Amino acid sequence: MDIQVANEKENPLLKRREILTSIDYQGGPTPSKADLQKILAEHFKVNVDNVEISKIMSDVGLSKGKVWIKIWHEKKIPIYAELKKEKKKEKQKPKEKKEKPQKQEEVKEEAKTEEKSEVPKEEEKKE
Repeated sequence: MDIQVANEKENPLLKRREILTSIDYQGGPTPSKADLQKILAEHFKVNVDNVEISKIMSDVGLSKGKVWIKIWHEKKIPIYAELKKEKKKEKQKPKEKKEKPQKQEEVKEEAKTEEKSEVPKEEEKKE
């Protein structure tokens, strides 16, 4: 994979470097954020936790693209590969079934039956 830095800017206020790179991934599919995070961390010689991939845009019909990267000096970014694993685990957990709300007709019928049962009780008390 060929990586060329097109634009690099230091942002001292947010304590990060903002980099625009052109990548050539030579005939394969566009790499995932997890793969690029590792490759770019090695290329810029920084820790993987400090590399954030903002955007990947591929050129139409070519195996080239642009990547917007933020390399933080202090902030720790979650590793994208681990996030994918966590999302898969959450999807595999069985979802709890929620009780279906009763239809309005059923609620009205229940209320009517309760009213009917209460009426004779009141008459019995009066006697």
